[in-house]
Amino acid sequence: MEGENVIGYVDNLTSFGIITPSRKSLIVTDKRLLLLDPSSVSSNAVSAGFAYAFGMFGRGAANRITKDDIQKTTEKLAQANLDDLIKSNSKNVAIDNANVEKIEISRKNIVIMASGKRLSYGLSNPDARNKKSDVYSSYVEVLEKAFGSKVAALE
Repeated sequence: MEGENVIGYVDNLTSFGIITPSRKSLIVTDKRLLLLDPSSVSSNAVSAGFAYAFGMFGRGAANRITKDDIQKTTEKLAQANLDDLIKSNSKNVAIDNANVEKIEISRKNIVIMASGKRLSYGLSNPDARNKKSDVYSSYVEVLEKAFGSKVAALE
């Protein structure tokens, strides 16, 4: 979208599918909120393998192993042509900021309500749960810059 400026991003979102988790990155611009697929085959395989072998503990280990990879990929996505990214993958979604009704974010989850739909993801970056880290507060700050009082930050 011409004249669109990236405000920031929230990396390492996860929704758990039937076999492997679905990773998403949220890019926030002054016009749209984009949910993009940053997953590589290797990061999905690591998550699925660890979760299968070790259950919830395995998911946590997989999130620690893949978090830096997903974060770097998200940074690159935020600098790319966003229109091309939306077109490149049918799983990528763009939501006009005006259609966002509410965003609830906690250290574990994010729920986006837009156009009557509810999109729910887990925050898989383990640093978001660490109260000594500034990752969670940076996520909230990015969202508040674009959506103001529509953002509910839950501790």
